[in-house]
Amino acid sequence: MSELLDRFEFDDAVERMYRAGEAAERAGRLREAAVHFRVAADQHLGDAAVRLARVLFALGEENEAAQWCAAAVQDGFPEAEELVLENSLKRQRFLEHAARIMVGAPTFDWLPSGMPSRHIAAPEIARRTAALRALDERYGGIACHTAVLEHLADVEPMVVVGDVPTWTAVAEVYELAGWTAFDSGQPGTAIPHFAHALTLARQAEDESLIASVLTRAGRMFLHHNAPEDALKAFQLGFVAAHNAWADRRVLDDPPQAIASLTTKVRTYDEGRSRTLALTALARNHLALGDVAAATGFAAEAVASARNLRSTRAEDHLHWLDQEARVAGAFVLAEQISARSARPD
Repeated sequence: MSELLDRFEFDDAVERMYRAGEAAERAGRLREAAVHFRVAADQHLGDAAVRLARVLFALGEENEAAQWCAAAVQDGFPEAEELVLENSLKRQRFLEHAARIMVGAPTFDWLPSGMPSRHIAAPEIARRTAALRALDERYGGIACHTAVLEHLADVEPMVVVGDVPTWTAVAEVYELAGWTAFDSGQPGTAIPHFAHALTLARQAEDESLIASVLTRAGRMFLHHNAPEDALKAFQLGFVAAHNAWADRRVLDDPPQAIASLTTKVRTYDEGRSRTLALTALARNHLALGDVAAATGFAAEAVASARNLRSTRAEDHLHWLDQEARVAGAFVLAEQISARSARPD
C-alpha cells in the first residue's frame, strides 16, 4: 500500500511539472518551461518529450532538441521527426520570405486573430515602443521581452484597420519583439516576429525599416553559427538600405507619385507623415515644372512642420530647397529658408 501511495504521489508530482511547463510556455518563459518539461520527459509522461523539443528549438538548443525528438519517436510520437525538419527549414523560409519582400511580391499571408477593442493611434504605439526600446538598451532583452509581447498583443489588432503609419508602428513592435527574443536566448521565437515585421514594413513601403529588420536577423543568425544565412540576410538588407537612400534623393514617376500622395495626404493629421507627404508632393510638382502647385504644397509642408522636431523631415525640406533653387523657384526656396532660419 505504501509503495502504491508513493508511486501515486510521484506520478502526481510529475504531472504537476508538466502542467507547470505548459503554463510557463504560454507565458513565454521558455527556459522555465524546458526545466519542467525535462522532468516530465525523463519519466516518459505523454508528449512531454515533444513539448520539450519544441521549446529547446525555440531556445536555439538544437542538439538537445534533436535528441529529445528521437526519444519522442521511440515513445510513439512520430510527429517529432517533423520538428527537426521544420527547424532546419525555418531560417530558409524566412530568407525566402525576405527575398519576396525585396521584389515586392504579395506577402500578407497572415492577419491578427481579432479586431481591435479600442483605437490606438500610431504615435501612441511608437511612444510605447520607444520606451521599451530604451529599457532593452539599458537592461537587456530578458528584462523587457514580456512587456514587449504585452505591447504587441495590444497593438497587433490595429493592423486590420490601420494605415501606413500604423503598419510602420506595429512593424517596429514586431522588430523589437524579435530582437528582445533573440537577446533572451529564444532565436526560434524571434524569426516569426522578424517575418511579420518585414511584411508590415513592405505594406508601408518603408525600405529603411526593412533594412533594419534584416540587419538584426543577420546578426542573430551570425550569433547562432549560421554565417551563410547571416550573409544572405545582410545582402538583402543592403539592397533595402540602398533603396531607402534612393527613395530619399530620387523621385519616382512624378505623375504616379502625385496621384498616390494626393490620396495619402488626406489621411494624415499634422505631423511628420503629413509633412513628408506634402514635401514629396511639392518635389514631384516641381519636377513636372508646375512651380505654382509646388509652392502651394511647400507652404503647407512648412505649416505642418511648425511644431515638428524631425531630422528626417528637415532633410526632405532641405532637398526641396535645393531642387527649388536649381529650378529657379526662388519664392518656394525662400519659404523653406525662412523656416530653417527661425529661432528655436
